[in-house]
Amino acid sequence: MMIRKRRWKAMFGAIVLLVAFLSVDVAFGQEPAPNQLPLKEDFEKKELTSFINANTKIGEIQMAAQDTMVKIVEEQGISVEKFNQIAQSQQQPDSTAQKNDPKDVESFQKAAAKITEMQQAIEGQMIKTVEEEGLDVDTYQQIAQAYQRSPKVKEQLDNMIKEQQAKKAGKDQEN
Repeated sequence: MMIRKRRWKAMFGAIVLLVAFLSVDVAFGQEPAPNQLPLKEDFEKKELTSFINANTKIGEIQMAAQDTMVKIVEEQGISVEKFNQIAQSQQQPDSTAQKNDPKDVESFQKAAAKITEMQQAIEGQMIKTVEEEGLDVDTYQQIAQAYQRSPKVKEQLDNMIKEQQAKKAGKDQEN
């Protein structure tokens, strides 16, 4: 159990740094940039439901991507922690970060190249998921932005999620 917990923490750390390092700019649930769409707060219930459904599926895509990224890193003979350390030192080249072993850097570069290749496929899956739920990416991003910045939208979505969870729990008890 403790090993599983450490692995999830390592994967979470890996994905955070990988996303930052590789600049995956899909903007799903990330802090809005100043030049993003203006804050909108009046969404139809259908749009919010579609957002919740898409977001759930995107979470699954991201978890699968995390697993794959960890495997890619480990296949290159480098630990996730070392990969993160090198990624961080490359993001902050002026820092007093320790010098990395050239073999580790080579492994890092190979893993990063493979992960970069994955980016378009992952982004495509996420976009397809949003569109299959009946939203366009701009609307999805507007809702994600509103969730982060608007107490009104956050409350609406949180209540809808609680309702969905309660319905699911009721169905699970019936079976």
